[in-house]
Amino acid sequence: MAFQKIEEFAVEISRKAGDILLKGFRSKDTEISYKSRTDLVTNIDRESEEFLYNSIKKKFPDHSIVAEEGSREDREGEFLWYVDPLDATNNFAHGIPFFCVSIGIYSRQLNKVVTGVVFDPLHNELFKASRGEGAFLNGGKIHVSQAGDIGISILATGFPYNKADVKNNNLAEFNKFLPLVQGVRRLGSAALDLCYLACGRIDGYWEPGLKPWDMAGGSIIVEEAGGLVTKYNKDEFDPAFPQIIASNARIHEKMISVLNSQG
Repeated sequence: MAFQKIEEFAVEISRKAGDILLKGFRSKDTEISYKSRTDLVTNIDRESEEFLYNSIKKKFPDHSIVAEEGSREDREGEFLWYVDPLDATNNFAHGIPFFCVSIGIYSRQLNKVVTGVVFDPLHNELFKASRGEGAFLNGGKIHVSQAGDIGISILATGFPYNKADVKNNNLAEFNKFLPLVQGVRRLGSAALDLCYLACGRIDGYWEPGLKPWDMAGGSIIVEEAGGLVTKYNKDEFDPAFPQIIASNARIHEKMISVLNSQG
């Protein structure tokens, strides 16, 4: 396995970061501050990020790191780590039990994400994948659903922080999908949305306005589980491009058609 060493280390530090999140969840010692009215950060985000950043930097000093709360290490080596120390901070800060640690490792040589690890510590679910090796949940292989009819599909999505921007707040797209599907879920974690797609709990997912650390880890888990991940126009997925549509592959064309329809 070409990326085994990287994957094993990402799993190890994700679990340790998960312990940091559990320690702070619903704790009176957790401190909440605001980047904006809708975009929160806690001292637990920062503690988790500091641990992950320092661990990666020590283990792989030639690798680059980009993390959500601003930690950054720029190197010229092949690998770039996208790190979300606490995906779904708003859930976490409100005591809602749905959040995770997400790590995606991007290869500049291949121009692709090559390894992803997403850990949900509350449910003790560890999702992982490396390119060409399949996707796994707690060691068992996972696969996307077989739903081929969007009418009986469950989709997931999310909304950008700037909800007042009517043109770009995803409400128009949401309204296009809503009458056509069995249901739409807004769970609050892009990384776990992608992992739930990978293991067949939902059938499709789309969202605008995301950052690389939101998408990178989950994207390869979906791909290795047999799903499809692209931009809205079906171009190849790029974690640096703030837009994603992912599916079990069977409803992908229909989802793209709906997203790009007029009215």
